[in-house]
Amino acid sequence: MGQPGTSVPVLRYQLLNANADTQKINILLQIANAYVDREGENKADLDSGLSYIERAARLVKQVKSTHWEARCLYAYSKVYREKRMPDAGKTAILKARTMLQAADLPADLGDVLMENGNYYSIDAESQLQEKIRLYEEARVQYHKAGDKKNEAYAMRMTGDCYHCWGKFREAVSILNQSLALYKETGSTDLQGLYDLLGIIATGTGDYSLGMTYGLMAVKTAEEQHDSSLQLCTIYNRLGITYYQLGDYKEALESLRKALKIANRYKDTASILIVSTNIVGTYLETGQPEAALTLLNNIVEIYRQPIFKDRLWITANMVKCYTAMQQYNKAKAFIPRLQSLSREMSAYNYYQTMIYDALIKYYLATQQYMDASYYCSRQDDVCKHIGLINSLSHNYLCWFRADSALKDYPAAIKHYQEYKIMNDSLFHVAKAGQIARLQVQFDIDKKNKDIRLQQQNIEQLTRQGQLQQSALKDARLTRNLIILGAILLLVLLLLALCRYVMKQQNNKQLQQKQEEIYKQNLSLQQLITAQDKLLEEKEWLVKEIHHRVKNNLQIVMSLLNTQAAYLHDADALEAIRESKHRMQAISLIHQKLYQSENMALIDMQTYTRELIGYLSDNFEDVQRIYFDLQIAPVQLDVSQAVPVGLILNEALTNAIKYAFPKNEQGTIVVSLVCTLDSQFILSVTDNGHGFPPGFNVFTQGAMGTRLMETLAEQLEGTISIRQEQGVSVIVSFKQQIG
Repeated sequence: MGQPGTSVPVLRYQLLNANADTQKINILLQIANAYVDREGENKADLDSGLSYIERAARLVKQVKSTHWEARCLYAYSKVYREKRMPDAGKTAILKARTMLQAADLPADLGDVLMENGNYYSIDAESQLQEKIRLYEEARVQYHKAGDKKNEAYAMRMTGDCYHCWGKFREAVSILNQSLALYKETGSTDLQGLYDLLGIIATGTGDYSLGMTYGLMAVKTAEEQHDSSLQLCTIYNRLGITYYQLGDYKEALESLRKALKIANRYKDTASILIVSTNIVGTYLETGQPEAALTLLNNIVEIYRQPIFKDRLWITANMVKCYTAMQQYNKAKAFIPRLQSLSREMSAYNYYQTMIYDALIKYYLATQQYMDASYYCSRQDDVCKHIGLINSLSHNYLCWFRADSALKDYPAAIKHYQEYKIMNDSLFHVAKAGQIARLQVQFDIDKKNKDIRLQQQNIEQLTRQGQLQQSALKDARLTRNLIILGAILLLVLLLLALCRYVMKQQNNKQLQQKQEEIYKQNLSLQQLITAQDKLLEEKEWLVKEIHHRVKNNLQIVMSLLNTQAAYLHDADALEAIRESKHRMQAISLIHQKLYQSENMALIDMQTYTRELIGYLSDNFEDVQRIYFDLQIAPVQLDVSQAVPVGLILNEALTNAIKYAFPKNEQGTIVVSLVCTLDSQFILSVTDNGHGFPPGFNVFTQGAMGTRLMETLAEQLEGTISIRQEQGVSVIVSFKQQIG
């Protein structure tokens, strides 16, 4: 009997020599599968496959075997499905399913259930649920039959369905079980599974794992000489991982490789998917015209796209026209996009694509209330599914909408959440690059080992050739000397033996030297790799410190930009106050990075620099004398930040309101430490104080409430008194660690 993967000519030869009917049925069905499973959609191949199935079915009527009748129906279903005859295919597979459920043939039932699942779409949730149910039932049957390889395959297909549904946790759980089972069976054809695990890891923000699995998928595919459409999927998903990491050059390279394979097989669905991802990369790199051109080509090729592809096309049309500032053209697609959103459940993965396009459009057209609404919807979906990268980008968009709506507390909150999420992604992105380098290192090491083995083989071959040549010369000499003298022949033979022994000894010494050299080389490579990883770690720490300060400068730049578009005096004042607060924090981080101690702030130096900054940013400050009474105190950064903000608020209020124009005055800034480790911070002026009847805690502005909140953060108390001017006094204990 032929084995799976046997060529058609060999199977035909086996068919000629087959005697038993069951043997002939088996070979006929193998030939049919060989035609049906060929790449592409060749009608002649499908017709040939169908003719062999019909021959097998005629023999089955004579054999009267449930097993072979079910296998024929299974084969009919496959060929009818490929020929776009779903009704005939469903009839065949349901008949086989009914027949096998009454028989004890779990392996056959597993195959039939998997084929039955192919008739359900992944685009409709109800059909996707039924598809998953059938695959899970098939897995049970394979387990019952002891067929571990097909059990692992059923689990892999189930995981793929959960991935399409956006249920990533369930997908990862079952795919890891599938991977363990595949390895248990000794299977090496794992590129599809690695690829699937990689794109799920990327989707949930774990780029390190996503990059590792993506490169493992490419490596495994190359080792298996896989050039099928599966390789197109692998390169496409690897391109997505590069895109999420911000490496758009590598992303385009991987996506173009995927598109080349899709074009070779003329697979329209694959061409559409890959082209859509290229469109996204063009948009991210500021090439909306190129993106729109490619998108129009897709629309021209794909006249009747399925639901998911209609969604992709519409969302990218909105993004392209929005990026090109052609808002009327983008607006034409908005109702269609909203309609597609209503057709899906609230937490469907593809909702994120719709919301992202709508948010970009509404922000660009200054419809900030609508933008804020869809930001809240996007936040809910991303948190439910676990899409970290999309969540981070959404917080930044939400910050822009809140700022435009003058909802500054919400804007600050969303920007802080963006920074937390973005810093986390920064760590993961670097980890992904390290993972990529590690996998590349493993590949290079393996290639180097192969080259060394090849060199050793060539060297041994040359030595063998030399030995053969020496033996030929010795034999020729022996034959000549035999004619002259037997004694001389004996001497030559002894000399030859000694020569051979010496060569063997030399060979053994050479082999030992090569082994020692290889061990030393491997050790040196490990040491070099470790040094590189340590350098990378130190660089990452320095880069993070640098980014903190730069990000604070970005916030100040954003505030400056926002101020340029505002004409309301109150709003401009709020922007200026926010800038002063950001500078107070920035000075703390600047002191941190300039000092050897990365955790403590020298408050004497910090206070002088803060007053210097405020003096430069307020007019006519020269008339005010600052009396600094700061003890030599060093505070942990967790306390230095709120103390710096309180100083900023108190000094700003004193400079602005304590002294009328042209009037001189004094502001005393004091920070002392009592015997019980209690710190007392006070800012006192000798100005005019509050207006009569003014209650600072009920009528005070945002700065007063901010100082109260910061005092609570310090676990201390604050009092604001009017004596000969105004005094702000904060008492708190020093925190350790």
